[in-house]
Amino acid sequence: MIMQTQEDHPLVEAAALAADQLALVREIYDEAFPADLRVPFGDLLADRLLVRLDPDGRPEGLAVVRALGTTGWTFLRYYAVGARGGGTGSAMLDQLATLLAREGGALLVWDVEDPDEPGLDAEHVEEHRRRIRFYERNAGELLPVVDYRPPHDGDLAGHAPPMRLMCRTLGAWVRPPVADIVRVAYEHRYGLAGDHPVVRRTLEASALP
Repeated sequence: MIMQTQEDHPLVEAAALAADQLALVREIYDEAFPADLRVPFGDLLADRLLVRLDPDGRPEGLAVVRALGTTGWTFLRYYAVGARGGGTGSAMLDQLATLLAREGGALLVWDVEDPDEPGLDAEHVEEHRRRIRFYERNAGELLPVVDYRPPHDGDLAGHAPPMRLMCRTLGAWVRPPVADIVRVAYEHRYGLAGDHPVVRRTLEASALP
C-alpha cells in the first residue's frame, strides 16, 4: 500500500482553490448528501471549508467546520470524500484533528443520522450505522444522547430528523461533560439557548443534568 503523506495530500482552505477545483468540490458534496440534507453550496463558504487535494491538485474530500463560540470547540457540519475505501476519509479526519489541535482546539463535535429512526428501511439503517462505525474507528465517540433533534438552517429550516451526537477530543484534552457538549452544540451551531424546550427535552430524555 502506498502511504499518503500530508505533504502530498494537503488540507487547504477553499479560498486558495481555483474555480475548476471548487467545481469538483461541489460535485463531491452533491454526490455525498441527499437533497434533503444539503444547503446551497455557496452557503458552505460562509463557514470554513477545508479541502484535501491529491498530488495533482484534484480535490479528494471536504470538511466544513464552524467554531462553537469561544469554547475552543469546533462543529463539523459536513464531511465527505470523493472515493471511499482507499483510506482518504480516515487520513483527512486525522489531518483535520491535527490542524485544529495545532490551532488550540480542544474538541471536534458533529451529528450523524440516527439508525434507530422509526420507519427507516434496512438500507438506510445500515448506511447510518456504517457512518457511525467509521467515526468510531477514527477516535470518534458516540455520546449517550437521545431525542436530539437539532433544527437545520438555510433551505433546510424546519427539517429536524432525529440525530445522534458524536465527538473527538483533540491533542491532550479530555472530553468535557456530555451535557455541556449538548448545550454548546445547540447554542452555537443551531442558535438555541439552554432553556429552549428542544434543549431541555434532549437533556431530560438523555438523563443529563
